[in-house]
Amino acid sequence: MPDKSILTIQETVSRAKERGMPISEYTLRRALRSGAIPCRLVGRKYLIAWPNVERWLMCTDGSDNAAPTAINSIRPLSIMG
Repeated sequence: MPDKSILTIQETVSRAKERGMPISEYTLRRALRSGAIPCRLVGRKYLIAWPNVERWLMCTDGSDNAAPTAINSIRPLSIMG
């Protein structure tokens, strides 16, 4: 029987742990609330697509690996004399 692709928070945490990707329920809830992992909120229950969780954990969209920004140069001070 194939794995379910839509999971609750507890099921998501369990599956991640089984696959060697330990994530706490607290961290998962924080990622869901911030929008880092897309989900559906049905009543008070979060429904999460497992592929979205895998993409987030593996940083495939590069969101946690932002490109470095240009360093602003320091402008010289004028000396008043």
